[in-house]
Amino acid sequence: MLPTLQDLKTQFHKDNTGYKRLPLYVRINTLSVAEPTTVIKQLKTQFPDANFTGDSHINFLLKFPAHTNFSKCKLYRKGHVIIQDKASCMSGAALNPPPSSTVIDACSAPGNKTLHLAALMGNTGTVFAVEKDRKRFKRLQNNITKHGANNVTPVCTDFLKISSEDSKYAKVSHILVDPSCSGSGMVTESLVNNFQSKNEEKIKQLTELQKSLLCHALSFPRAVRVVYSTCSVYPEENECVVREMLESHHENWQLARVLPDWTRRGDTAVFTQADKCVRCSPQDQTNGFFLACFVRKQKQKVKQKVKVKQKVRDRDFLGGTKIQSVFSVRHLAMRYRMKHHYKYPYKFIRLY
Repeated sequence: MLPTLQDLKTQFHKDNTGYKRLPLYVRINTLSVAEPTTVIKQLKTQFPDANFTGDSHINFLLKFPAHTNFSKCKLYRKGHVIIQDKASCMSGAALNPPPSSTVIDACSAPGNKTLHLAALMGNTGTVFAVEKDRKRFKRLQNNITKHGANNVTPVCTDFLKISSEDSKYAKVSHILVDPSCSGSGMVTESLVNNFQSKNEEKIKQLTELQKSLLCHALSFPRAVRVVYSTCSVYPEENECVVREMLESHHENWQLARVLPDWTRRGDTAVFTQADKCVRCSPQDQTNGFFLACFVRKQKQKVKQKVKVKQKVRDRDFLGGTKIQSVFSVRHLAMRYRMKHHYKYPYKFIRLY
């Protein structure tokens, strides 16, 4: 049973009590920084009163006190650190593309998740950053250049228009689908004080788009891992979408339980496998977030019976006898000589 609007409103206000205490998360940009420890030392110098710590789930993510001002920070201006919420970093951590792989970020702008993917790959391989909106695409390009993501190829087009059979994307193995959503999980003062009404028609339009994008991602023939994520709290955009995609793609795809140390999970009241999905809440000191990771099923190899070829000698004086070892050749040769030694007393037969 899906929660009612009142249920969501009550839970939202409960989760967001004291939202101003949410930390500010800053990720060290390993694309442009060779020694993260050097960045940490510089941050301690620039923010001597900020008691920041490293995050326990995401590598190179630092947690600062709320409202820490980075606008004048040189490291931030140069692109050596990136302000990115912890929940937003979880998409890349769940997809976890290996170095030198080929990846698609289907809805890329403004590019924080794209940059995280590029960093996880060690600036190797290729990340196709797809964005259809031209204004957002320009912002994406600027972020890619500023932060030194040399392995990112920006593509200004609709992901749905990219053919899964296009040779350009033939090697794509990992895909991130973070589509437009209601944004109902974003913690802001206006949302806390005045919970937005749930527009059923708008949600329906969004879920249709979300399902189309995810379905298209699952159609890429060499894709082995696809992550779907939203910053929404509505099950219609989260568990319901994942459930429907599993039902229609169960022959080739299944859910993986990612980020095993994270305790908050999907709503099993929607479907039983939702415990493999990840949910974030302001109670976790993050924005509201959801993600699910699809992995391709491995096809079972059919054991083929191996036909053993028998060694057969030329049918000459041995009368077509099948010989399987040198010992048997010697044995039959001796018998042949003993049988015919009166007729061929000086005949020596060499068979090996």
